[in-house]
Amino acid sequence: MEPKPAKTSMVNRGLFSMRPVVAQIDRQTILLLGVFVALVAFFGFTRDTFLTERSITSMAFQLPEIGVLALAMMIPILTGGINLSVNAISNLGAVLAGLFLVKLVPQEVVSAQPALYVLLAFSIVLVIGVVTGIINGLLVGYIGVPPILATLATMTFFTGISTGLTGGKTVTGFPDQVGYIGSESFLTIPIPFIIFVLVTVLTYILLFQTSFGFKTRMMGSNPTASMFSGVNNRTVIMRVYIVSGIFAAITGILVMSRTMSAAIEYGSTTYVLLTILICVLAYIVPGFGNVFNMFLAVLILQVISTGFHMVLLGVRGSSFFKDFSWGVLMILIFIINYFMRGKKAQE
Repeated sequence: MEPKPAKTSMVNRGLFSMRPVVAQIDRQTILLLGVFVALVAFFGFTRDTFLTERSITSMAFQLPEIGVLALAMMIPILTGGINLSVNAISNLGAVLAGLFLVKLVPQEVVSAQPALYVLLAFSIVLVIGVVTGIINGLLVGYIGVPPILATLATMTFFTGISTGLTGGKTVTGFPDQVGYIGSESFLTIPIPFIIFVLVTVLTYILLFQTSFGFKTRMMGSNPTASMFSGVNNRTVIMRVYIVSGIFAAITGILVMSRTMSAAIEYGSTTYVLLTILICVLAYIVPGFGNVFNMFLAVLILQVISTGFHMVLLGVRGSSFFKDFSWGVLMILIFIINYFMRGKKAQE
């Protein structure tokens, strides 16, 4: 009797199936680098003020908010889910922290020890990130609600809480120390940008240097295989949404510090869509993703935003052209990826 051929292990099959995707991700990095260089060259050539220290510093203060929020969106997408409530979590945390500083603690007490109470306020934001992450994790992982419906519901719920607490008004009157993170620099580098880089590095470590990251990507690529491999998918989903909630809360701290205020409408019309756009540009799909691509995609969107603002300054309707350019960029990336995948399949 001839010996039966050895069965290909699940790990080997997984590695074999990953090769085209890894190659695609590598090509995506090259594509994004090319787009970034081309945009910087174009705007640098058309506007003398684009590559000035002032302009670069301004962009470094602005992009971390959407960058950290995009990382909060990336992690659930890796599991095959999504988190539409990231911006609502950000605003809710900022609102509760703001009310703590303005309404709950007497102003004379805050004035006596402002740094202490600012740290307590920021801690409240992070706690809100954990709590909201647990709520999303319970709905998606344990109750079994589809992620898009669960987080759409919690987005409305969290926004409703913020609206009820503030009456739709902006919370202001914070101690000056609140604005330190959003307005100061360390060794000439804006602190928000440093935080964005640190969160990006942390995301890479979590996803590619820990068992949590391995389980997250494995579940995203094949949840059934993940379950039969001994992975508790429910626990993974819970941890994923907690991490997503914490990252969203960090965004709330950045926004609160930069604007010295808290409100329900910050980013409510664009931020969620922009985070999805960034994930699309970075080619984030269930089970597979490149954190560096996310970093590049955030830089590209900020360059487009600032560049077109300078080029079209004073032109009526210029703000709408910025949105138009984002859409065109995403369509072009789709088309390029389509032909690149077709070429790879022929090879």
